[in-house]
Amino acid sequence: MAPRFVRSTLLAAALVSLTPACGEKEVRPALDLLTASCAGTQPLAGVTHLRFRVTGPGIDTPRERVSTVEWAQEDVPALPPGSARVLEVRAYVGAPGQGGQLVSVGRTAPFDVAEGQAPKVRVFLRRLGEFVPVNLASDPRTCSLPAEARAAHTATTLPDGRVLITGGYLPEENGTRLVSGTTEVFDPADGTFSPGPDVGARAFHTASLLPDGRVFLAGGAESFAPVSLQSTARLVDVATGAVSELTPKVARYQHSAAVDAAGHVLLVGGRAAEGSGVFTAEAFDGASGRFVEVAGEVRRVDTTLTVMADGRTFLIAGGADTQGPVAEVVAVGFSGTDLERLTNVPPRLRVPRVGAAVAVLGRPDESPRPLLMGGFDDVDPTLDARAVGASEVLEDVMAVSDGPALMPRSNPCAVSLADGRVVALGGRGTGIGTTYAVPWAELITPYAGAQATVLGLTLMPQPRVWHTCSALPDGSVLVVGGVDDSTGEPRANTEALVVMPQPRD
Repeated sequence: MAPRFVRSTLLAAALVSLTPACGEKEVRPALDLLTASCAGTQPLAGVTHLRFRVTGPGIDTPRERVSTVEWAQEDVPALPPGSARVLEVRAYVGAPGQGGQLVSVGRTAPFDVAEGQAPKVRVFLRRLGEFVPVNLASDPRTCSLPAEARAAHTATTLPDGRVLITGGYLPEENGTRLVSGTTEVFDPADGTFSPGPDVGARAFHTASLLPDGRVFLAGGAESFAPVSLQSTARLVDVATGAVSELTPKVARYQHSAAVDAAGHVLLVGGRAAEGSGVFTAEAFDGASGRFVEVAGEVRRVDTTLTVMADGRTFLIAGGADTQGPVAEVVAVGFSGTDLERLTNVPPRLRVPRVGAAVAVLGRPDESPRPLLMGGFDDVDPTLDARAVGASEVLEDVMAVSDGPALMPRSNPCAVSLADGRVVALGGRGTGIGTTYAVPWAELITPYAGAQATVLGLTLMPQPRVWHTCSALPDGSVLVVGGVDDSTGEPRANTEALVVMPQPRD
């Protein structure tokens, strides 16, 4: 039977032991282990054993200790000094190594350990694969809700692990869409949402994380009745609360953006207020804080834009021009402030698609490559365009290969995890002359020299489209907002959910 406690704290800050092999002073951390949730299956339901596991640079073999569920302070391994230490807690029904089933996992964000100084760390233990509402650290059985229901917003994971949630619209059952100019900051360390700065009403905009930690917001619609576009961009420093207003050359929404290692933000595609395509490309230079001229056009709407592992090559894949879906994958990069096309004969997609998603698959040591997922095979799903199930790997500027088969949907939310896997959530499916939000969730795992595998996760509690999914420092995924129109009437998804995927190792 699972114990009744929901929080246990190891008060071991004074415990210091010597490592015989190297003489370094090791410390046992003060662990705040949260073992309750505000909904769903409780993390310790049926649990009999815990495994404490420490990893990090310089720790060649993970340090592990196994205890019963009634753990004591000495069950947590001592930590050697160093940076980016991670303490993981795994919960089992039955003894691990003797057929026990892993059912819950929690991890710290990476933290530093100074010699002789025991850090205080916190772990939210979460049931594997279940979508549950975010809970508070101060009261784990209480759910934490965003201040606003949002769809077509952005969510940006900041360097410190917090998530900046920006703009979007409120889906009303009568079809009204009121656009928001507010922001919220989610702190995964305590499970709270707090208000951020106003950034001007915008939905279907883009948010790009710059190398210095600031967030660049561009474009978006500021109203839908009738459609009018946000004419400004914002540069947001969440750490200081500073917001700078900028003016791009072109107003657009439903466009794509990506940022390279040098801090250039490329904006392509999108739509004008009357619905026509915006083919003028534009770029923002994060180093100078100015927009720079970009020659030529990118004749795409509903396209994807990503940066390859080299940190400088942008790939434009999918989308449609005035004639229909476009198969060519275009590679471009900056030379100074000039944007150059990198190939004269671009590779072609096996399945041209509109409204796809892209995320990088693979760890840095696994030759990471962008994976293109979903989309419609034509422009208008009410005129027989069908959702695409095939995915494609953007190998390099010269080649595209087949990826794994996924559930067919357009506009899924896709996010790369720190361990190299990709999670794809929700999106829009197709019926006869109609589209609808779907609850599908898939976990995609790469393998060297072999096809990636796909694991279907538990369905989300509600179908969602125009939502966001963000990788959190503990390996879980935060899902915020979106709209559920699967029953014919749009309904706002008001809860923020979190899901912990099965560990990769």
